[in-house]
Amino acid sequence: MSARPGWRIASNPDDLEEGLFGQVLLWVFELLPWLAAHDVAPDWRIRSLLYGEAPDRLVLPGVFDLADPPPARVTLTRSLLWARVWHTHVLGGDWDGVHALWRRFFKVPARIEARADAVGLPPGTLGLHYRGTDKNRQTIDTNAVAVEDFLALAAAFLGEHPDVRSMFVASDEPGVQAAAAARFAHLDVRSLGDVPFHKAGTPADWPGKADRALLDCVLLSRCRYVLKCSSALSGFAKVLNPALECYRVAACKMFADIPYFPDAYVPRLVLRDPAAQAILARQFEGDWLDDAAAVARWSTPFVARPRHGPGRRLINALKYGVSLALGRPRKA
Repeated sequence: MSARPGWRIASNPDDLEEGLFGQVLLWVFELLPWLAAHDVAPDWRIRSLLYGEAPDRLVLPGVFDLADPPPARVTLTRSLLWARVWHTHVLGGDWDGVHALWRRFFKVPARIEARADAVGLPPGTLGLHYRGTDKNRQTIDTNAVAVEDFLALAAAFLGEHPDVRSMFVASDEPGVQAAAAARFAHLDVRSLGDVPFHKAGTPADWPGKADRALLDCVLLSRCRYVLKCSSALSGFAKVLNPALECYRVAACKMFADIPYFPDAYVPRLVLRDPAAQAILARQFEGDWLDDAAAVARWSTPFVARPRHGPGRRLINALKYGVSLALGRPRKA
C-alpha cells in the first residue's frame, strides 16, 4: 500500500486492559476507515496488559502481522487513545468492506495459519462459541445464555442442517466442550481444550494466551456455520471470512451510544423449532435491532462517530493523559 510516511500510533499496556478482540483489535479497527481515507499505514506500537508478552507487551505488531512494512522514518507519534477521540468510525455491517480493511492493514501470522491447518477442520463443520464467565454475570451488553439453552439451540440447528457432520467447540466456560461432546456424540466433535477466563492472568502466567485466542478465531472462521454468544472473538471470525454463516443467539444491546462491533451486525439466529423459538425470544430481549431509530442511524457502514464538544474532549484528554493538540503517549 502506498502510504503517507511517518505516522506512529502507540499505546501503553495500562491503556488496554480488556480483551484482545473486544478492545485491542476493536479500538484499532475503528481508526482504519480514517487511516485508509488518508492513505496512512502507521508504525503501530500497540501494547496490551493482558495479551502482550514481556518486556514490551507489544501485540501490534506481534500477535497480528502487518500487511505492509511500517514507514522507514517516524515523524509523528500519536496515542491510540488520542486518535480515538478524533478519528473513530462506526464500522457497520459491510462484511466485505471490513474484510478489505483487515487485509489492507493486517494479516494472520503464518504460525497461526499453520496451526489451524494442522487441526484440519472437515468441510461442513458447525462452530460453537460459548462465551461464559463474566458474560453470564452482566446484562449491560447482552443476555446471559445458559449452557443447556445454547446446546438446545445447537441441536435444533443441526435438525435443520443435516449436512453437518463435525463440530468445533470454543469456550472459556469449564465443561462446555465436554458437554457438547457428550450431547453430540454422533458427530466428530473437536476442540482445543479448556481455557481460563481471559482476565485470569497475563502471558507470563499463561504462555501463548494471545495466540490461542487468535487460533480459536481463525478456526471458527474456517467453519461452515457458527453459532455464538456475545463475543468479539467469534464476531471477528466473520471479518476474516465474510462468507461465513455466523449467527448470534443472544441480544446485542447498544454499547454506550453505538452498536457493539462486530457482534451487533452478526445476524440473529432463526429456527423453526417452537422450543428453540421460545429460547431465542427470551435471549433477544433488548436487542438493538428492535430500536428502529438506532438501526436507521447506525446501519450505514464506516460512518464517522460524532465528535464530542470541547468540554468532552478535554475530559477525555485528562482521562487518557494526552494532549488535545499533540496526543503523545505518556510513556510510549
